[in-house]
Amino acid sequence: MSKPSKTREYSATKTVKRLIRDIRPIAWAIAIAGIVCIGSVMLSVLAPEIVNKLTNIIYEYGDARLQYGETASIDMQEMLSLCLVLLAAYGGSSLLSALRVVLTTNITSRYYTKGLRIRISDKLQRLPVSYIDATPNGELLSRMMNDVSNMSTTIYIIIDTLIDGFVRIVIITYFMFSIHWMLATAVVVLVPLSIALSAIISSRSEKSWHEFRKVNGNMYAFIEEDYTGFDTVKAFNLEGRQEKICDEISGQYRQKMRRGYYLSGLIQPIIAFTNNVAYVAVCIAGGILASNKVVSVGDVMEIVLLAKMFAGPLESIANGMGSIQHTLACANRVYQLLDMKEMDVVDTSELPEGEGEVVFDHVSFSYDKVTPIIKDLCVTVKAGQKVAIVGPTGGGKTTIVNLLMRFYDVDSGRITVDGVDISTIDRAKLRSMFGMVLQDTWLFNGTVYDNIAYGKADATREEVVAAAEKAHADFFIQTLPDGYDTVINEESTNISSGQKQLLTIARSYLSNRKMLILDEATSNVDTRTEILIQQAMDELLKGRTSFVIAHRLSTIVNADIILVVNNGEVVEQGTHTELMAQNGFYTKIYNSQYELLK
Repeated sequence: MSKPSKTREYSATKTVKRLIRDIRPIAWAIAIAGIVCIGSVMLSVLAPEIVNKLTNIIYEYGDARLQYGETASIDMQEMLSLCLVLLAAYGGSSLLSALRVVLTTNITSRYYTKGLRIRISDKLQRLPVSYIDATPNGELLSRMMNDVSNMSTTIYIIIDTLIDGFVRIVIITYFMFSIHWMLATAVVVLVPLSIALSAIISSRSEKSWHEFRKVNGNMYAFIEEDYTGFDTVKAFNLEGRQEKICDEISGQYRQKMRRGYYLSGLIQPIIAFTNNVAYVAVCIAGGILASNKVVSVGDVMEIVLLAKMFAGPLESIANGMGSIQHTLACANRVYQLLDMKEMDVVDTSELPEGEGEVVFDHVSFSYDKVTPIIKDLCVTVKAGQKVAIVGPTGGGKTTIVNLLMRFYDVDSGRITVDGVDISTIDRAKLRSMFGMVLQDTWLFNGTVYDNIAYGKADATREEVVAAAEKAHADFFIQTLPDGYDTVINEESTNISSGQKQLLTIARSYLSNRKMLILDEATSNVDTRTEILIQQAMDELLKGRTSFVIAHRLSTIVNADIILVVNNGEVVEQGTHTELMAQNGFYTKIYNSQYELLK
């Protein structure tokens, strides 16, 4: 069996490179967003230039009035034209900014986020069952939903805020230096220092965010477990215990999040401070230069406006850098999942031909490779035989079925179906040969009809009804509000446990596979229904190789072979009569069940 690879940490550099690689398919859209961004910036930078001209016109008019009195005049037509151009520049910049936001939002949600979640879903289908068994559902949900959402948010920031910010910085810097190098230097001289300080803080915040994402996964796992076991918690009055656990995890959650936000939050104030210092420097230096006629008052006004515009992109970049550190932690967890070692893939062109002979040939297996669960199992099951597997809890009954279905692969030995080693058969093809009815029922949020038809995609309504009748489920389905069209809610609480079991049995009837696996399939039905189902099962099992995991031995007395499993070994095998005659381990189990009923 392919074991899950060990969890490994990725450096920030490798994670960033992988994020960049992942957004290559949407590079065309990013390029369009960049072009739109440049247009928006050019229009916004054009506005201070117009303000420069308007300021100079007004200043010159005021200066002329001082010299020539009422005879001084101002060109109102030029003023009006410049005001209209200014309005058009601001309006056009706003429209292009809105277009950029719509474009980048659509890119991240429609392409990146959707694609990443599809990749994770596909990955989960190809991971070993051992990984899924060992990982809390809430942890997987946290990675697929919460972590991916945070990643997509930052991709949006990278595409929108950072691109816009850097484009604005470059264009604004060019315009400022074209006016006067000294004033421009006063604005940009402190930028390298602020960026360097931000980078140092960002690197420290990454570790805090990574720890936060781990705690967040634990929180999701706890919530999922707490709500799915709600009835049990209530029944045992364990609300206080659950509240204490929740309080402990929430405390860790708050601590890690607070530190992450604290470090990330330092970035913006640092850059804002340096920008304010630069803004004051421009005002002082500009006043001195303007009084000495080195630059015009309009030039100073334009530099002041550009300096204010220069602050916005830097603060946006600061926020983006803080968000990126958060994303690196999320991306690390997502990439760990995507890089898990998958199950080995083999594919035979054809399924084994035959009626379903199964041979366990010196099979050994353990889940942790330390504690043996199955030891040197040797059993031959002829086609069409009904095999019952009995034994104490933890003896290896379910493990035998797990190996047969290749949920896990054997450590040594082999299992063959009609002479073909199942390790050479594609798992999906192998499982298509088996029908299953498990003790733990599984129904999805849908109609009764859809849940039964799940066993056969192209089933007709007549076939579904016939399967329900054979499973003795039709009688209760007809009593439901909408019959076969009744919607089973998410938790299946609008039907009983026994009814759920009947629906899964009907599903198995409909699938009509040549081999069957039953795990105490009648454990959740009443005695009368159990008898009826047992009779129907006997008819269904005729001519089919079947494996029945039994806890109540009264249900398998007519089995062709009974395998008595204890501590991973088949200690006895034979028919019920033969095993009772041996007066061995099986007899003790059988008699003990009746002793308990006395």
